[in-house]
Amino acid sequence: MNGMAAIGPYSRAPALAKLDGRSSEARLMRKVRNSLVAHVGGKPSATQTMLIERIVNLSLRVATMDRKFTASGAITEHDTAQYLAWSNSLSRALRELGFKALPEKPRTLDDIRARQKP
Repeated sequence: MNGMAAIGPYSRAPALAKLDGRSSEARLMRKVRNSLVAHVGGKPSATQTMLIERIVNLSLRVATMDRKFTASGAITEHDTAQYLAWSNSLSRALRELGFKALPEKPRTLDDIRARQKP
């Protein structure tokens, strides 16, 4: 893995910051981030951006824990407690961001005309 330690559920922020953009972890983070930015209308406020980054981080941690459980088949009490804490924090952060996406902006007459042209 090009000299880097594997990213796991307990990886610290500096290790996450050094993720290669091609790694599965970086792709997951990008996908979650892009989905949530679109969910809030494409231009998140400063507080929404902070919340989105928290959700991205928690999503990665929960996903890596899922992978760890699947690969090893073993779940320790510590892992279970941490997993539940992260899952609950993720649920609360998502709830805070809002379940309903912002409505799409209304189409303009130019948008409608552009779609009708062959």
